[in-house]
Amino acid sequence: MEDQPRESNQEQININDPTQREKFFWYIKQAHQMGVPKEKIIKRFSELGWPIDFIIESLEKLSPYKENIMIAINDLTKVYESEDNSQIVLKNINLEIHEGEFVAITGHSGAGKTSLLNLIGLLDNPTSGKIFVDGNNICDFSERKKVKFRLKTVSYIFQFFNLINNFNVLENIAFQLKIQGYSHRKALAKSMEIIDFLGMKERAYYYPHRLSGGEQQRVAIGRALAKDSSIILADEPTAYLDAKNGQAVMELFKDINKKFGKTIILVTHEQDFANQAGRVVLMSDGKIVSVRT
Repeated sequence: MEDQPRESNQEQININDPTQREKFFWYIKQAHQMGVPKEKIIKRFSELGWPIDFIIESLEKLSPYKENIMIAINDLTKVYESEDNSQIVLKNINLEIHEGEFVAITGHSGAGKTSLLNLIGLLDNPTSGKIFVDGNNICDFSERKKVKFRLKTVSYIFQFFNLINNFNVLENIAFQLKIQGYSHRKALAKSMEIIDFLGMKERAYYYPHRLSGGEQQRVAIGRALAKDSSIILADEPTAYLDAKNGQAVMELFKDINKKFGKTIILVTHEQDFANQAGRVVLMSDGKIVSVRT
């Protein structure tokens, strides 16, 4: 491999060092562009002291199979007008998200994270700019097409779990399937498959008030999975969870991303969780200030 790294085998490798990680990711991308086989990349970097699991995980995140652009955001601006003043919440946002990517959007409160997510999910309309999903400018959709888009293409997960209190876990997930046209029997059968994936079979007949916050959020994620949409939008899903349950939710997102190929956009102010995504988009004052892998 031309232009390959020259680090000494004796150099101490620290995968948590941002400088070392950025250098490593740069070499991985260069190797991809040069057509270097995956096996040679693994061999080369493992000889330099990089952990093999980390190398393989990085290859998956940066591999060319994610070339297809699922979402393209062009010069997106959102202004809220009132009688007294105008508030610009998003300023000329440009961002591309690839099919099957797991992207975290982070930044301080008021940075514009949720506003951007709401526009992607067509829960709000931009003041100007375009959002392309699978090549279609969704901002130009008729109201009927917007409803279909929200029903079929995106699943939304909120920080509040929004479960139906008088439905048990099985019924909460089956309800989502019935909306899509599943028969009662098939909805229950598929719901049990999802509950099994969630690791909640013993809680299948529990009502929300008997579940912990972490368990309720897993059920909410199960409903999103039942919808079988290509894009999952998650707005601060760990905000009201402790560290242990928050990490369990993150592991579930990673499993869904890897096993089902869902495109996931996660809004979070918690940096430790954001860093577990494939890419991290940092926002401040309505602008994107950095994008890092």
